[in-house]
Amino acid sequence: MARQHTMLGFEYEHDQGLPDHSPLSLRERQRFVDKIKMLEDQIQSLEQMADTDPLVSVYNRRVFIREIKRAQTVQARYDIPSSILFFDLNRFKQVNDYYGHGVGDELLIKIGNALKAAVRDCDVVARIGGDEFGVLMFKTDETIAQAKAIILSRQISRQMVTVPEGNVYLTAAWGVSTCFPEDTPKQILDRADRAMYRHKQQSGET
Repeated sequence: MARQHTMLGFEYEHDQGLPDHSPLSLRERQRFVDKIKMLEDQIQSLEQMADTDPLVSVYNRRVFIREIKRAQTVQARYDIPSSILFFDLNRFKQVNDYYGHGVGDELLIKIGNALKAAVRDCDVVARIGGDEFGVLMFKTDETIAQAKAIILSRQISRQMVTVPEGNVYLTAAWGVSTCFPEDTPKQILDRADRAMYRHKQQSGET
């Protein structure tokens, strides 16, 4: 009898081109289960890498767009609103230029962690640009979202990095937009971006 190799690296004997259908031994069965588990873990790890920002332990823009579409579907089907909060960090470039990118990166990491800690498990926090964060709040209308944006902007300004010259922190301008089903995700983001820019002008941070 000749031996054949399966794709997973196991061998089986066959006669006249047909595999032997005798039961696997316990050892072979365990090897098979372990191999599947290893492949599942690898797939899960790759999926997580594809969904996560490379620096901050939050989701990336691709996931944020995907979740906006899901929120639109929920609103269209069940009339349950969801809203996005768009945060732009003020003077982030100046911090990078003066203190170095290490300080800027540390601030981004702290801000991402603070945002995650301050929202519900069902909400989505993502880094959607170099100095921009988005928060998608399910089952939340625009009025509640605006109140939450104020709270989160205060959380952002409390995140500090200590340098020889003192503590470095950032403030944020913010805008809010409801995930209307008839809009595209880009229109929803653009509307929040325009609201953020108005807030930035009012605060004198432009």
